[in-house]
Amino acid sequence: MGREQILISGIEHKVRKLFEQNRFLKNENSELHQHINTLKDELEVLTIELEKKRNELLKISLAKTLEAEYGVEESKTKIDDLIKEIDRCIEVLSD
Repeated sequence: MGREQILISGIEHKVRKLFEQNRFLKNENSELHQHINTLKDELEVLTIELEKKRNELLKISLAKTLEAEYGVEESKTKIDDLIKEIDRCIEVLSD
């Protein structure tokens, strides 16, 4: 009878350790999921910022190219004409 009691106690101890380990792993998993979500949000913000910077660079490159080719005043006129054309296209697509 004593031997069975020792075996039962050993099994109970192992089960408690498994429950404890399970609880620890669940907490760790939850923390990792939160960290992943934080990183995803951060990535999204950085991606948006990168896209804005690319657009700025494109605008600057276009402006410098136009300025070098046509001069400042004519470049401004061309850019204004392009903006008007884009607005008209957006209006047509919206209808």
